[in-house]
Amino acid sequence: MRWLWLAVAVVGIAGGMAADGWASGGDQPLLWIPDLVVGVVLILAGTSVAARVRGGGVLLTVAGAAWFVGTAVPAAVYWHRGVLVQLLVAYPGARPASRTGWLLVGAGYTAALVSPVWGDDATGLVVGGVALGMALAGLRRARVRRQRSRQLACTVGAGLAAVVVFGAVGRLAVPAAAAALPSLLAYEAALVVAAGSLWWGLRPVAVSVVTDLVVDLGGNQSAALGDALADLLGDPAARLGYWRAGQGAYVDDAGNVLGDPAAGAGQTLTRIDRDGQRFAALLHDSAVGAEPTVAQAVAAADRLMSANAALQAGIRARVAEVSRSRRRLQRAVDGERRRLQRRLAAAAESRLVGMVGALRGLASDGDTHLVRGLDQLERTLVDLHDAAHGLYPGELADGLSSAVAALSSRCPVPVQCSVPAQRFDPEVETAVYYLCAEALTNVAKHAQASGVRIEMAVRPGALVVTVADDGVGGAAVTGGTGILGLMDRVESIGGTLRVDSVPGAGTTLAAEFPLTASRDDPGAIS
Repeated sequence: MRWLWLAVAVVGIAGGMAADGWASGGDQPLLWIPDLVVGVVLILAGTSVAARVRGGGVLLTVAGAAWFVGTAVPAAVYWHRGVLVQLLVAYPGARPASRTGWLLVGAGYTAALVSPVWGDDATGLVVGGVALGMALAGLRRARVRRQRSRQLACTVGAGLAAVVVFGAVGRLAVPAAAAALPSLLAYEAALVVAAGSLWWGLRPVAVSVVTDLVVDLGGNQSAALGDALADLLGDPAARLGYWRAGQGAYVDDAGNVLGDPAAGAGQTLTRIDRDGQRFAALLHDSAVGAEPTVAQAVAAADRLMSANAALQAGIRARVAEVSRSRRRLQRAVDGERRRLQRRLAAAAESRLVGMVGALRGLASDGDTHLVRGLDQLERTLVDLHDAAHGLYPGELADGLSSAVAALSSRCPVPVQCSVPAQRFDPEVETAVYYLCAEALTNVAKHAQASGVRIEMAVRPGALVVTVADDGVGGAAVTGGTGILGLMDRVESIGGTLRVDSVPGAGTTLAAEFPLTASRDDPGAIS
């Protein structure tokens, strides 16, 4: 096939040289040399890619041939513009994607065949202005939709239309003889630039382009990869599907089956194998070549996405393990505290209570030393009770509502409580208790508040806790270990904690806990 297009290029260029030689007679090189360059560039640009991108490549070649025909036959001087309109509307293929596109192509060929349209400067100025406006509008739409192929085609179209408009204005503003050559040379230069730009857009899609695009996507998104490939190929209808052995077909991200296109339907299914097995397929316009580099790009992109997915899975596994480790540690600490509190209450505290009772009977005779010792012992008992209570809140045995009420009764600042009477997971109740205790301690020490409000609400799947005061605010999360420790405790059971403390507007602790703490560690201490 490439040899065929090479022959077409040779024949086309030879015919163009003959047409220029016949039309100019070898005189006026400033006219025939640029004319020859334009036709040669168009033909070479088209034939070099026609074997791979038949639509755009063929139209570039035909435009070059039409250019040379116009050189030899004055009545055909504008024929190439009709081909260029079709190329720009359908780029990179040959068939427009909509009825509007076909109407534009028809209008382009009509204007090219009816010589008064482009032959009259006033009419050409109007038609060129309309074409310029449409190209700029299409460019804006293509940028919004991030369609690279359409951006290139609309940019080239706008440039050519602008040159046509300025040429018509120049010929209308000054004597036609003085403006004819400069406007012709400007138009020919614009055609050379347009041919080079369109050829560049039809170049093979490199593997690195797609893999770099996958990196930009930042995730395992097959739908986004399919859209990106469609954009790179310049085929908005292109779809990427992966082989599903259970269905015996290629299936895209939306679950639609990519069947073999019927003959003449204008679409081709390019299959992509991996390790000799069916892997993926790209359904695209037959006019858009999906050469082996595209298949290689899809395979490379898939490997990159798979590696990224494996990396993300590993990171998620490590994060989950860290979370489980934090939770196991918190459970172990709570378990040790609970055991120590029980041991103090069952052993040391009970013995001290018995000793206090015995000594109180002996001290009834008024022995000063015995009374003083009894007083010290009773205070020690109180301190021991407080220490045991601080190790683990025994008040939670009666429920979160009564435990928070007990906390509130010991706070020197008035506290309003709204706590549901229902029971929650023990881990959740413990975390909520310590949250309220830490908040009330901070209020008593630093807030200079006149009141505190504790509100708890049960929402679908979560318990929302809010502790707010009307104090001075300005509390810093990093100012101490209390709130940071609370955050660790809350996050260890899958909750979240937010601290809002604006100077002069009080402090609010808002936490959300899962209603049921998952038992993902059967070896947890209880």
